[in-house]
Amino acid sequence: MSPRQIGDRRQKPSLDRRLGPARRIKKRRDFLAIQQGGKRVRSKHFVVAYRQLERQPESGAFPESRIGITITRKVDKRAVGRNRVKRRVREFFRLFRHRLSFAADIVVVALSGSTNLTTEEIQRELGGVFRRAGLFPQRAPRRQTQPHEET
Repeated sequence: MSPRQIGDRRQKPSLDRRLGPARRIKKRRDFLAIQQGGKRVRSKHFVVAYRQLERQPESGAFPESRIGITITRKVDKRAVGRNRVKRRVREFFRLFRHRLSFAADIVVVALSGSTNLTTEEIQRELGGVFRRAGLFPQRAPRRQTQPHEET
Protein backbone atom coordinates (compact mmCIF):
# COMPACT_ATOMS: atom_id res chain seq x y z
CA MET A 1 0.00 0.00 0.00
CA SER A 2 1.21 3.46 -0.78
CA PRO A 3 1.29 6.15 1.94
CA ARG A 4 -1.57 7.91 0.18
CA GLN A 5 -3.83 4.87 0.48
CA ILE A 6 -2.94 4.44 4.13
CA GLY A 7 -3.71 8.11 4.79
CA ASP A 8 -7.14 7.78 3.20
CA ARG A 9 -8.17 5.14 5.73
CA ARG A 10 -7.45 7.20 8.82
CA GLN A 11 -10.19 7.78 11.33
CA LYS A 12 -11.72 11.24 11.50
CA PRO A 13 -10.64 13.23 14.53
CA SER A 14 -13.08 13.03 17.42
CA LEU A 15 -13.56 16.80 17.41
CA ASP A 16 -15.66 17.63 14.38
CA ARG A 17 -14.42 20.95 13.07
CA ARG A 18 -16.70 21.11 10.04
CA LEU A 19 -19.39 23.74 9.77
CA GLY A 20 -22.28 21.74 8.36
CA PRO A 21 -25.78 22.90 7.43
CA ALA A 22 -27.08 22.34 10.98
CA ARG A 23 -24.80 25.14 12.19
CA ARG A 24 -26.00 27.68 9.61
CA ILE A 25 -29.05 29.91 9.65
CA LYS A 26 -30.77 29.73 6.28
CA LYS A 27 -34.41 30.72 6.70
CA ARG A 28 -35.54 34.33 6.39
CA ARG A 29 -37.82 34.05 9.42
CA ASP A 30 -34.86 32.93 11.56
CA PHE A 31 -32.75 35.87 10.34
CA LEU A 32 -35.57 38.31 11.09
CA ALA A 33 -36.33 36.82 14.52
CA ILE A 34 -32.69 37.16 15.58
CA GLN A 35 -32.27 40.65 14.16
CA GLN A 36 -35.52 41.93 15.70
CA GLY A 37 -35.57 40.05 19.00
CA GLY A 38 -31.87 39.72 19.75
CA LYS A 39 -29.12 42.00 20.98
CA ARG A 40 -26.85 43.93 18.61
CA VAL A 41 -23.26 45.06 18.65
CA ARG A 42 -21.71 47.11 15.86
CA SER A 43 -18.19 47.70 14.63
CA LYS A 44 -16.88 49.64 11.66
CA HIS A 45 -17.50 46.83 9.14
CA PHE A 46 -19.95 44.46 10.86
CA VAL A 47 -23.18 44.35 12.84
CA VAL A 48 -23.57 41.25 14.99
CA ALA A 49 -27.06 40.34 16.21
CA TYR A 50 -27.45 37.36 18.51
CA ARG A 51 -30.00 35.53 20.59
CA GLN A 52 -28.99 33.24 23.43
CA LEU A 53 -30.34 29.70 23.10
CA GLU A 54 -32.05 28.02 26.00
CA ARG A 55 -31.46 24.51 27.25
CA GLN A 56 -33.79 21.97 25.62
CA PRO A 57 -36.29 20.80 28.26
CA GLU A 58 -36.56 17.17 27.14
CA SER A 59 -32.84 16.41 26.99
CA GLY A 60 -31.36 19.17 29.13
CA ALA A 61 -28.73 19.77 26.46
CA PHE A 62 -27.93 23.05 24.78
CA PRO A 63 -28.54 23.25 21.04
CA GLU A 64 -25.62 23.97 18.71
CA SER A 65 -24.74 27.59 18.04
CA ARG A 66 -25.59 28.67 14.50
CA ILE A 67 -24.42 31.50 12.28
CA GLY A 68 -26.05 33.41 9.44
CA ILE A 69 -24.28 35.95 7.26
CA THR A 70 -25.84 38.80 5.30
CA ILE A 71 -24.11 41.04 2.79
CA THR A 72 -26.08 43.13 0.31
CA ARG A 73 -25.27 44.22 -3.22
CA LYS A 74 -24.79 47.75 -1.90
CA VAL A 75 -21.62 46.52 -0.17
CA ASP A 76 -20.14 45.00 -3.33
CA LYS A 77 -21.79 44.64 -6.72
CA ARG A 78 -19.75 41.55 -7.54
CA ALA A 79 -20.80 38.22 -6.06
CA VAL A 80 -17.13 37.21 -5.85
CA GLY A 81 -16.41 39.87 -3.23
CA ARG A 82 -19.58 39.17 -1.24
CA ASN A 83 -18.93 35.43 -1.23
CA ARG A 84 -15.32 35.96 -0.12
CA VAL A 85 -16.48 37.91 2.95
CA LYS A 86 -19.06 35.20 3.73
CA ARG A 87 -16.42 32.47 3.49
CA ARG A 88 -14.07 34.38 5.78
CA VAL A 89 -16.78 35.03 8.38
CA ARG A 90 -17.82 31.36 8.28
CA GLU A 91 -14.19 30.36 8.75
CA PHE A 92 -13.91 32.68 11.77
CA PHE A 93 -16.98 31.03 13.31
CA ARG A 94 -15.72 27.54 12.49
CA LEU A 95 -12.35 28.19 14.13
CA PHE A 96 -13.57 30.04 17.21
CA ARG A 97 -17.04 28.66 17.98
CA HIS A 98 -15.57 26.56 20.80
CA ARG A 99 -14.79 29.83 22.63
CA LEU A 100 -18.43 30.96 22.77
CA SER A 101 -19.54 31.74 26.32
CA PHE A 102 -23.03 30.35 25.63
CA ALA A 103 -25.01 28.74 22.81
CA ALA A 104 -26.45 31.39 20.50
CA ASP A 105 -27.92 32.03 17.10
CA ILE A 106 -25.72 34.71 15.54
CA VAL A 107 -26.34 36.89 12.48
CA VAL A 108 -23.39 38.83 11.04
CA VAL A 109 -24.28 41.69 8.71
CA ALA A 110 -21.31 42.85 6.63
CA LEU A 111 -21.17 46.59 5.98
CA SER A 112 -19.43 48.60 3.28
CA GLY A 113 -15.67 48.32 3.35
CA SER A 114 -15.75 44.73 4.62
CA THR A 115 -14.80 43.38 1.19
CA ASN A 116 -11.43 45.16 1.43
CA LEU A 117 -10.44 43.43 4.69
CA THR A 118 -7.98 40.57 4.92
CA THR A 119 -8.85 37.36 6.75
CA GLU A 120 -6.78 38.45 9.75
CA GLU A 121 -8.49 41.85 9.90
CA ILE A 122 -11.93 40.21 9.76
CA GLN A 123 -10.97 37.79 12.53
CA ARG A 124 -9.57 40.59 14.71
CA GLU A 125 -12.62 42.82 14.23
CA LEU A 126 -15.17 40.03 14.75
CA GLY A 127 -13.24 38.79 17.80
CA GLY A 128 -13.55 42.26 19.33
CA VAL A 129 -17.26 42.46 18.51
CA PHE A 130 -17.90 39.00 19.97
CA ARG A 131 -16.03 40.00 23.16
CA ARG A 132 -18.01 43.25 23.51
CA ALA A 133 -21.24 41.30 22.99
CA GLY A 134 -20.25 38.83 25.70
CA LEU A 135 -20.15 35.95 23.21
CA PHE A 136 -16.44 35.45 23.99
CA PRO A 137 -15.03 35.73 27.51
CA GLN A 138 -13.26 39.01 28.24
CA ARG A 139 -9.50 38.97 28.04
CA ALA A 140 -7.75 39.02 31.36
CA PRO A 141 -5.98 42.34 31.89
CA ARG A 142 -2.24 42.20 31.48
CA ARG A 143 -0.38 42.47 34.73
CA GLN A 144 2.46 44.90 34.99
CA THR A 145 5.57 43.11 36.13
CA GLN A 146 7.46 45.01 38.75
CA PRO A 147 11.18 44.61 39.23
CA HIS A 148 12.14 42.83 42.43
CA GLU A 149 13.64 45.03 45.08
CA GLU A 150 16.85 43.74 46.55
CA THR A 151 17.56 44.34 50.21
